[in-house]
Amino acid sequence: MTNLRKIFSFVFLLCSVSGSSQTVSDSISIDKDPLYFQLYGGINKSGNENLPWSEFSSYPWSVGAFFGIGREFNRLWGWRAALRINHNKSRNVQECESKEVWGWNSTALFGDITLDLTDLLRKEESILDDEPVKRRTFNMKAFAGVGGSYTWGFDDVPLSYSHAYSRSSKLIPALRAGVTATWRLNDQWRIGAEVSQTLYDDHFNGVSYDTPLDTRTNLKVGLTYMLVKKKKKPKVVLRKNKLKECPPLPMIMPEPEETKVRQLNGHAFLDFPVNETVIYPYYRKNPSELAKIKASVDSVMFDKSVSVTRITLHGYASPESPYSNNTRLAMGRTEALKNYIMRNYSFDPGVFQTDYTPEDWENLKGFLLNPDSRKTKGSFWYDSQSYEETPEAPYSVLNHRHELLQIIDRQMDPDAKEELLKRVGGGEPYRWLLQYVYPGLRHTDYTIEYKVSAYKPVKGRKLIYTHPEAMSLEEMYQVAVSYEEKSDEWLDALLIAARQYPEDPKANLNAACGCVMTKRLTDAKKFLKKAGSLKEARYVGDVIKAMEGSAPWKIESKRVVIIDDDE
Repeated sequence: MTNLRKIFSFVFLLCSVSGSSQTVSDSISIDKDPLYFQLYGGINKSGNENLPWSEFSSYPWSVGAFFGIGREFNRLWGWRAALRINHNKSRNVQECESKEVWGWNSTALFGDITLDLTDLLRKEESILDDEPVKRRTFNMKAFAGVGGSYTWGFDDVPLSYSHAYSRSSKLIPALRAGVTATWRLNDQWRIGAEVSQTLYDDHFNGVSYDTPLDTRTNLKVGLTYMLVKKKKKPKVVLRKNKLKECPPLPMIMPEPEETKVRQLNGHAFLDFPVNETVIYPYYRKNPSELAKIKASVDSVMFDKSVSVTRITLHGYASPESPYSNNTRLAMGRTEALKNYIMRNYSFDPGVFQTDYTPEDWENLKGFLLNPDSRKTKGSFWYDSQSYEETPEAPYSVLNHRHELLQIIDRQMDPDAKEELLKRVGGGEPYRWLLQYVYPGLRHTDYTIEYKVSAYKPVKGRKLIYTHPEAMSLEEMYQVAVSYEEKSDEWLDALLIAARQYPEDPKANLNAACGCVMTKRLTDAKKFLKKAGSLKEARYVGDVIKAMEGSAPWKIESKRVVIIDDDE
């Protein structure tokens, strides 16, 4: 026991001396250890039930070796697997008849968790500019593991004990813990020593006694080989040297929009009594649908300078009635909506353009082609929250979907086609479609085209929040520059412009510049991805790298220049 304490004391003293004498450069630890291999050889002492720990020096010696493979998860924690083989001496007990006989063997396999004590106890220092990074020389790890040992070879070994023993080979569970210390020879080789204490289930040496455990102390020395990829050592490390003051950035003034024409699209699902074409404002769900249409028109007419240039109405009917009647309904109901809008607004009749489709087979086909994307609130079919969602299509529809689609695609009389649909699957698929899908086929699509005038920054400051769709990209930029640079309003205008024109490279470049200047680098990189191949975008990307400290840089003529490794 005294010798074991001396060994542990010596190793910890070595670690303390190494840690206290390190320079600033030595204290910079490298990344986690890569995959490594170990080959160690050494001596062991086996604990004995018949000898107390106070007589550790009388324990028998043995020799052995182990092969290990491991790596670190991160800077502190890692794993290791070790295969240990020992050739053992006859147990040196008081009444042993063959104290000096060698011959029995043991093989053990352990899985260890390792803790890097050197990195745990060491303080990380900042990497100084232009100072090469030095790798650590001394390293010490603690480890603990579980495994098992197989003992064999007792048959030819004369063993004589004061207690009964067995010559049977056994697989014994085991626990162990210890420390390993290495000294770096170069990037790939290390020399080291390891001390460990292993606890076995009784019977390890073939002897069963009144203590529940056998023990073994191991001390080994050997070599470790690190699978380190050879890399060029960087000449300059500027990870901690970040650009603090943003240089001037190349924001671009967008071109003016000569004629600002906008359009608004919507869908109306008005309810009509059977076979009628008159709009009853309070019939069923018409109040909410008419309110939606008026809200669309009102949103366009937000300013007196707005002029509506065209209103397109296209009415559709569902296919369940005779085609001639559906033609009358689609045409009449479209005209009814036109008249309703004209009564509520003083639009010139010449701005209206109407069309109709007697039976909306295309949307019926679209539903059957992809029933999983069923129509829900807020979708094309049901814009109003008051409408119920289309339920999931039942098996009766799904099982006959192919047959239904074949009928829809036939070039034949629409009424005859409708009759064929009613016969599919005994009529059950048609009845479900009639109840849940056909209502969505009775709709009127509308498009409102309007022209807006040019806005000066004073008026644009309000419109950019309330009606950004009416403003051109150039007007939004003028609003931005009318505010103090880097102010909240200045940045808001740039970001709203990028959201309103998401595919425009200049809008995204200016938004990226605004984020860089206000040090929102994560947002800046998102906008920069949409800035396309603009040369200004590449430069802004270099500025971001310098501000993050992710690349070496320098300033030339008030511009950031990224330093290549070859310079």
